[in-house]
Amino acid sequence: MVYTGIVTNLSENGMFISTKMSFPVGSVFIAIILLDAHTISVPIKIRRSVRAEQLTVNEQSGLGVGLLNTSKEYLDFVSKTRASLSNINDSNIIPDEINPSVDLS
Repeated sequence: MVYTGIVTNLSENGMFISTKMSFPVGSVFIAIILLDAHTISVPIKIRRSVRAEQLTVNEQSGLGVGLLNTSKEYLDFVSKTRASLSNINDSNIIPDEINPSVDLS
C-alpha cells in the first residue's frame, strides 16, 4: 500500500510528514521522496504521531519520523533545501522543489 504526505520539516536525522494517516509509533516504512528529476528512498521509523484532535491552532497532523539509514543523496537534499531557504526573503514562500511529497510504502 502507498500513503502520501508532504514534508514540512526535515533534518539530517528525520522529518515531519504532514498527513492525515496515522500509524503506531515504532512502525517502520520506506519513505520515497519525490523530487523533480528523481526519487530518494529512505528507511524510516515512526517516532510520533500527531492526530487532528491533539492539535492547537497552528499545528499540523502528521508523523514525526527518524531515519534508520541516512544516504549521501538524502544529506545532499537536506543541504540543498537549507541553502534554498536561506535565499528566500519572504518566509511564506517555499519553492516547489523543496516542498516534496512523500510516499510511505
